[in-house]
Amino acid sequence: MKHVSLISAFITTGAVLAGAALAQDDVVYPANAPDASYAPLDNLPDWRGLWFPAFGQVGGDEPILIGEAKATWEMHSARLQADANYEVPETGNNCEPDGFPYIMNFPYSLEFLFTPGKITVIQEALMQVRRIFTDGRPMPSRDELDPNYFGYSRGHWEGDTLVVTTIGTKPGQRLGRAGIANSDMLTVTERLYLDPDDPDTLHLDFTFEDPNVLAQPWHMTHTFRRDRTWEQIEYICAQNNRHMLDEDGQTVPPEFGE
Repeated sequence: MKHVSLISAFITTGAVLAGAALAQDDVVYPANAPDASYAPLDNLPDWRGLWFPAFGQVGGDEPILIGEAKATWEMHSARLQADANYEVPETGNNCEPDGFPYIMNFPYSLEFLFTPGKITVIQEALMQVRRIFTDGRPMPSRDELDPNYFGYSRGHWEGDTLVVTTIGTKPGQRLGRAGIANSDMLTVTERLYLDPDDPDTLHLDFTFEDPNVLAQPWHMTHTFRRDRTWEQIEYICAQNNRHMLDEDGQTVPPEFGE
């Protein structure tokens, strides 16, 4: 009987919390409004097709790391110098999403879907999905958010440039390069725009701000090329298809037949 009472109490509590959440989330923002118009989308830049990272075309400045982030980066750098085959342990080793911001420059294609008040970004690798709200909804505070792989992104257009601010990403994900990870205080600003001389080239300018990791804002730039003939295909990380790690956090190849 005690077990039944505990389960009943849990269900009741859950129902109350769910009701409270629904009461707070019953605002219909423009992206989901029944009278949303697709007509304004005709005035936006043409980003159709698939966008592939242009390898070798990564720029920006060097990060100035602080605290634990600096010590961790120096440890990984020393191990890489000692062993060219050293692999920095990351979330992808255990079949987790690569998350943001790495979703935007992972070496597979990106697709942008424009709908009223929202841009959906699809990363071919692991079929990761990110949503950028452009309907003017307020940016929530960090305390309101449950940190997740892709964070919470809010964007607006400045002419033909999409400017996006993202907060609320899970700590410990790749920040800019392997060996540098974000804290829960990360703020990312992106500027995405077509090259004025080549509409099949897309530029992405990052600004990373994280007071627990960086002494000052860190800027990185990426370039993508467009292909209008290809389509994305499924990319699935099979359930329990994990790389085993040794005591040093290094990937261990599976035995043949496993």
